[in-house]
Amino acid sequence: MNLLLAASNTGCNGAIVYTRRLAPLLAARGHRVWLAARPDSWIAAETRGEVSLLPTDFSRWPLDELRRVAAFCRAESIQLVHSHLTRASNFGAMLQLLHGIPSLAHLHANHVQVHAWFHRRVLAVSADTLRRWRRLGVGLGARGAVLPNFVDPRAFAARPAGDPLRALIGAAPSDPILVCVGTVDRRKGQDLAAAALPAIRRRHPAARLVLIGGGSLPAGLAEQPGLHLLGHRKDVPALLGRATLCVVPSRDEPFGLAAIEAMAAGVPVLASGAGGLGEVVEGGAGALFRSGDAADLARVASDLLADPATLFDLADDGAERVRERYLPEAHLDQLERHYAAVAAQA
Repeated sequence: MNLLLAASNTGCNGAIVYTRRLAPLLAARGHRVWLAARPDSWIAAETRGEVSLLPTDFSRWPLDELRRVAAFCRAESIQLVHSHLTRASNFGAMLQLLHGIPSLAHLHANHVQVHAWFHRRVLAVSADTLRRWRRLGVGLGARGAVLPNFVDPRAFAARPAGDPLRALIGAAPSDPILVCVGTVDRRKGQDLAAAALPAIRRRHPAARLVLIGGGSLPAGLAEQPGLHLLGHRKDVPALLGRATLCVVPSRDEPFGLAAIEAMAAGVPVLASGAGGLGEVVEGGAGALFRSGDAADLARVASDLLADPATLFDLADDGAERVRERYLPEAHLDQLERHYAAVAAQA
């Protein structure tokens, strides 16, 4: 098929990482793939040389940019626009409404947007996300379906020589390392992990907490023993694979890409269970603490660090969950069926 993937965020988040990983895999399957994105965006830079870029700022008024992109779609015989994030999805809905270009939107967030009414199909990253959109007024009916994210275990299971994580923060080989991956903000809950760290260190004095991702903690939490803020990094697989425990403390989470990345890396997961995270770690694929409760996070994390056998079982069950549900090939098979259904409607 001739596909246009639309990603409107200039930075890097889970939805953008998904799109970045998806584009070359679709191209490898024989599809002709273009990426609609701002030329100064992270994903445009990351995919340069892999897929062709259609530069756009997704302006919806005046209608000139919509007309330009629609003309491009007609010239290249684009069969479907697959959009990610609000601005791109609104743009995709208008391309369909005004120009008849088939549109599929991917729901990576729990806040409901009007654009969902106007796509031929919408895919939610979790059953929880789809329920929220349906419950809050967007019925969707048969147009709505669940398609969880994917992870390539080969990218996360490889172990580089040495221990780059402990070397980076100056930790000893035996020091327990808790890692959070993702943009640091309130929704992601890294402040809860930081608030729990003193209690964890009272039981495990050598424990460290490493935050990987841009952003900053609230005043008073960043300056404490054992806490390391590494910012955005490109070597996440190498670092994550050396963690003792991956903590995913989100207050709200449509899916939780960091959780399945940790599972693929053979690292046990401790998650809040908020939103779609509960689906990811259900049945023993990860441990849970009460969402929003730093004291419970500290208690469960401390108990796990004292129980190597349970940590091993969590890591083993998590790796099995990845093989069962989150492999790229199965994801692409499902996605292509959705593409075919949208094209058939056209």
